[in-house]
Amino acid sequence: MSRLLLTGVSGFLGWRLACGLKDRHEILGTYKTNPVGVEGAETAFLDLRDPRSIRRTLRDFRPDTVLHTAAITNVRFCQDNPAAAREANLDATVNLAREAEQVGARLIYTSTDRVFNGTGGNYTERDEPDPLDRYGQTKLAGERAVSRIAADHLIVRLPLMFGPPSPAHESFISWTLDSFRKNKPLELFTDQFRTPLYAGDAAEAFGLILSLPDMKGLYHLGGSVRLNRAEFGYLVAEVFGFDPSLVRPISMADKPGIPPCPADVSLNSEKFFRATGFRARPPDQGLADIKTAWSKRPGAWG
Repeated sequence: MSRLLLTGVSGFLGWRLACGLKDRHEILGTYKTNPVGVEGAETAFLDLRDPRSIRRTLRDFRPDTVLHTAAITNVRFCQDNPAAAREANLDATVNLAREAEQVGARLIYTSTDRVFNGTGGNYTERDEPDPLDRYGQTKLAGERAVSRIAADHLIVRLPLMFGPPSPAHESFISWTLDSFRKNKPLELFTDQFRTPLYAGDAAEAFGLILSLPDMKGLYHLGGSVRLNRAEFGYLVAEVFGFDPSLVRPISMADKPGIPPCPADVSLNSEKFFRATGFRARPPDQGLADIKTAWSKRPGAWG
């Protein structure tokens, strides 16, 4: 059983990965602000701003792989707080990459589709990044730092993801379900396209990555269908049996004051699919899985 250091274990993605990978790997999941426990895995506080703490943690745990999901992902917060965004998304990544290199651990860095400006869509790994907002800019800077510092590295760009929330973080789907359940209108963009990925499929995909130690470089891991947010809202209504008229399609121009936002950052993930044999399920199948979980605990989330 390999040893996996997973940063950001309290976050939406980190939590799901810890739950999905704990039976196959010895996991140490780290958090900074929100203490969490994961049955079958160890969790601990780690401040990624402190190189000495990282060094001590890595040398004590001796991970085979460091999977770095910790980040500030709130786009508006990053836009309004550039120094904090840089510290969390770039400086912390530099610290972690240096220490992972020192202990000989493979470093897997999760990035974002928002490294692109959204004027094209169907982006491949060969397309030139040009982020519009500070979140995308700091994540791209993190990519470049990882490539420069860590010899054994893998960068995975991820899209909008959907799934049940973690104990410490809400998710897009919980907000959507809460609005439907309360018969509240949902204003959703028609001109913002993504390739949404079910978090359960992401856990399966990262399991494959961890089984392929020679997989290196840059990969896109998006869903199988390109959708705008309004289309996704209609799909949620269809799968869960809610009133689709609650979806109010709007354009980004209808919302003055939102942070700079790319129109179409849909990802082409054929390179990843060929390398791993993985292919994400259509979003309605992921939503059906969520419906099963939600029906058991409808008051707990969404």
